[in-house]
Formats: sequence, C-alpha cells, structure tokens
Amino acid sequence: MSALNLFKKSGSRTSGKKQPTLKQSEVALPDKSESVAPKISNLVIAPVSAILHPYVSEKATRLEGMNQYMFKVTRFANKPEVKKAIQNRYKVTVVSVNMINMPSKKRTVGRHVGTKSGFRKAIVTLAEGDSINFAKA
Repeated sequence: MSALNLFKKSGSRTSGKKQPTLKQSEVALPDKSESVAPKISNLVIAPVSAILHPYVSEKATRLEGMNQYMFKVTRFANKPEVKKAIQNRYKVTVVSVNMINMPSKKRTVGRHVGTKSGFRKAIVTLAEGDSINFAKA
C-alpha cells in the first residue's frame, strides 16, 4: 500500500506558498478590431505578382498575330489585377482581359497515377500599335 501512496497528492509535499495570479487588467489581450489571421477574401496580391509567366502554346502563338497575349496567372488573380500588372510590367495599354480556369488532369507515369495540377490563364488584348517582345522583356 505504501507504494500506491507515493502517487497521491498530499499537503506535506507542497511548499505552502501560493503561486502569484495575474489580474485581468495586467494581461495584454489583442484588440478585437485586429484580426489574428488574414482571410482569403481580403487577400491582396501585388499587381506584378499576379502574373506568373507568359504561356507558350500553338494557340498563344496564333493569338499574337491578333495582338493578344496569353499569361499564366495566380489562382486568386482577377481581371483588374492582371490588367494593372501587365500595364506596369510591359508599359502597354490593355484593352481587355479574358480569364480561363484550366482543370487538373490525370497523368500516368509507369504504373503510378497522379494529377497534373490545374492553373489559371489570362488572354490579354492590347491596344492597336502596342506589342510585347518577350525576348527583350
């Protein structure tokens, strides 16, 4: 029985001193107006970071003849952000922006099946006389 008594709490083992407690006025609490974590709906993307890189394909090359350029953009980028980013980076006038969500695709490598992640791309129409030279930029 004495072995079991070792695990019991007894008054003789404590030093008898009380631990100091903090009053509510001494504890610093964050203001309710300040949010601890940012919300995804309030996410602000820097205009230049909305563009990932130019998207190169047969269709993109064909569209360059009609003064339209294709870019891969971030998932959360919208039309005004892409327009502002293109105008800031390439110093051109953007007439319109069309957005396309490309779905993810299933890919098989050997016997392993995986997915190729989807992405978002933008087709940007420039004003007459403006063009983008990707070799120079």
